[in-house]
Amino acid sequence: MSNQKPLNLKASRAPSDKASSRQLTPWRVLIVDDDLEVHSVTRLILAKTVFKQRKIELLSAYSAAEAKQMLQAEPDIAVILLDVVMETEDAGLLLVHTIRQDMDNQAVRIILRTGQPGQAPEEQVIIDYDINDYKAKSELTSQKLFTTVIASLRAYETIISLEKTRLGLEKIIDSSDSLFQVSSMREFASGMLTQLSSFLDCKPEGILCIEGYSNVEASPDTDHLCDGLEVVAATGRYDDCLTCLHPLDKAACQHKDMVAHVQKALRERKNQFDDNYTVLYLETGEYKAITALVHSDHFIDEHDQRLLAVFASKISIALANVIHYQKMISAEEAATTDFLTGLNNRRQLLRFGIPLLAGAHRSVTPLAVAMLDIDHFKQVNDAYGHDAGDVVLKHIGALLKERFRLSDIVARYGGEEFCIVAPQLEPEQAFELFDEFRYALAMQTIEVEGESLTITVSIGVTTVLCDSLDEMISHADDLLYRAKQAGRNCVVISS
Repeated sequence: MSNQKPLNLKASRAPSDKASSRQLTPWRVLIVDDDLEVHSVTRLILAKTVFKQRKIELLSAYSAAEAKQMLQAEPDIAVILLDVVMETEDAGLLLVHTIRQDMDNQAVRIILRTGQPGQAPEEQVIIDYDINDYKAKSELTSQKLFTTVIASLRAYETIISLEKTRLGLEKIIDSSDSLFQVSSMREFASGMLTQLSSFLDCKPEGILCIEGYSNVEASPDTDHLCDGLEVVAATGRYDDCLTCLHPLDKAACQHKDMVAHVQKALRERKNQFDDNYTVLYLETGEYKAITALVHSDHFIDEHDQRLLAVFASKISIALANVIHYQKMISAEEAATTDFLTGLNNRRQLLRFGIPLLAGAHRSVTPLAVAMLDIDHFKQVNDAYGHDAGDVVLKHIGALLKERFRLSDIVARYGGEEFCIVAPQLEPEQAFELFDEFRYALAMQTIEVEGESLTITVSIGVTTVLCDSLDEMISHADDLLYRAKQAGRNCVVISS
């Protein structure tokens, strides 16, 4: 090592306007040498060096054995300034083999420094050992040491960046694969927050929002901070957003910073990053906008931001698939489900009921078809209005779902009439099932317009197999009429 006066050298750049306010972690450089003076001089030369806004932290080991222990405990060391001759004549060379082979550390840059070049010829060493530079201590001036270290840090940064990209892309592929298999919007949203938190290596604390159309332009100065935002999923500290009772009350909001970041991403239509929040803007072409936010103490550098942009584009595709699937399901439900009660509609009744009847004919097994009508339903509508009538219909629909089997086809046939197709029921069993339902309903009260109503039904049931389902429904309807004539609130069955 030369005794030349050290220069005050810096490989620095002007701070960026977008730089994080948090202190960047320093580069870690390990000095491995049994000469105390080498450590002291190296520290004088490199102590004030700054490269890409990051200082250099110098660590010291005075033997190969001590260096091995430090490398096992400190995996993020970027550069090693390594002496050859220490506790043995080849201690440094053996340490190189340990680092590359036993520890499988291919990223750290190793600069071999020797005071006795003849004991470790440069050509032989550079070929036989996986080192990155070879310097005699006598030629390593302050300027050359500075240049060598900065070049090594730049190479180390490139290697780490490539490895992070590889691992990041693996995570993106794994995340995309799992999320492409999800069809529920809420399940997708929850899974996405989990995957995003895993990608950022932080706790799953985040929120996914869909922006609807709003008459209020959200801004930090408005009292309508969350207006137009629908929370689809939330985890960790944001769980309470799913049950927020004051979505438009800025004063009551416990997460103003979070909402401000989400709104900014929506206004600018791009991802947002700062010291505590990562917000992804997801473009699906369906909704006005969708954002996913994760709270993290993990610093998001430019490399991570690029990977997150890839992650967001892949997730947007998966999310668009979920939205498309949900629209298909909604369209299917609209075509086959009664919008008021949630029961099957007449079309779906025939779709499932006709094969059941055909199966009963083939296997010579029983099948019951029932028509059910609400007694005096017109009086309810006349006295309390059609909204009250809807309440009654919903109540009966819910009770039908509860009381009948999964194998039974329960449908709203029209108006206040319901139809049930129940396979594998003998006449006695059919009567018992429908009479129990009639009795259960008559024992309940329904709250309408501040009053408690008792509602009854009349039911006609047939277990006589006909050639068509329409015939059986018509027969059951005739029996229903007889139940009305018999005084209502009863079951009439034929077998």
